[in-house]
Parts: sequence; structure tokens; C-alpha cells
Amino acid sequence: MATSSSAAVGTGMSDNMIWDMDVTITSEGRIRAKFRAGYVERDNIGNSKYSISRIDSGLAIEFFEKEKNTGFLQSRRGTINDLSEVFTAIDSVVFRSTKGYTLYTDTLVWNRKLAQLSTDCDVMMIKDNRDTLYGEGFITDDKFDSYEIKRPRGETLIEEKDPVN
Repeated sequence: MATSSSAAVGTGMSDNMIWDMDVTITSEGRIRAKFRAGYVERDNIGNSKYSISRIDSGLAIEFFEKEKNTGFLQSRRGTINDLSEVFTAIDSVVFRSTKGYTLYTDTLVWNRKLAQLSTDCDVMMIKDNRDTLYGEGFITDDKFDSYEIKRPRGETLIEEKDPVN
């Protein structure tokens, strides 16, 4: 449950300050994501119903597809633009997919309208605690069916099998 307070006009403070924000994002009646943040400052965009939010004390987004968890993203900070539906995770970003992938980067953007996650930052991705890929960018759909790492390089563990006699 979030608590909120409105700031005084002309004080240089944010329009709203929210502690312990907890939001469920749905599409056609189905849960798409659960969003949690510790401390959020929201500023309205002009006279519209939209706002830009700054998260300064922890961001967590849990992703869902057909009511099943598909991934979990966390970072120290972030931003949300309600108008463009872009969520940006910043600083010590870790994304874990239920398919066994863990991605580490400095910034990761979830564009809800395009249904994709991406970054142009350096990334390190580990698969099943064995194989490690490095790159200079990453993109995937928000169902995590496939991904692309730009300029990939990496290490993999190849297990040798005993030769058959």
C-alpha cells in the first residue's frame, strides 16, 4: 500500500511523494507486471493526467505472461514516464528470467508499448550459472522468448565425456 502527499505549489518540490509504492499493471484483465518502489517523487506533465516519476530507494518489477511469472528486475533507482509507458531501471540492474538467464547492467529500459526490454550499456548474462556472455547492448521481448546481445563475447563450459570403447 502506498502513501502519498501533495507538495505545495511553487516550492520546488515534487507534485507527489510516495513511500512504499506497490502497483499492478494489467492488460485486458491479465496481470502483466507488479511494480514496487521504496520512495517515489512524481511530477505531472503539464496539465495532463500523466506524470514522470523518479525512484530513489529501490525498484522491483515482476513480469507475468498468462498469469505465470516470467522474470524479475531490480535496481537501486529508476524512472517512469506514464505518457510514453517507459520504465527505466538505473544503477546495479539485475534481471532474472525464469528460463535460467541472469542479466547484469547499469541501465535497462522496459518499453511497455513496444513490449520489449533493452539497453545500450555493457551487459553480462549468465545462463544456468554456467555460461557467461558479455556484450555492448541487449534487447528482448517482454515474454523473454528470444534475446539479442550486441557485440557478444563469452565463455562456456564444455563437459568432456568419456570415450566409448
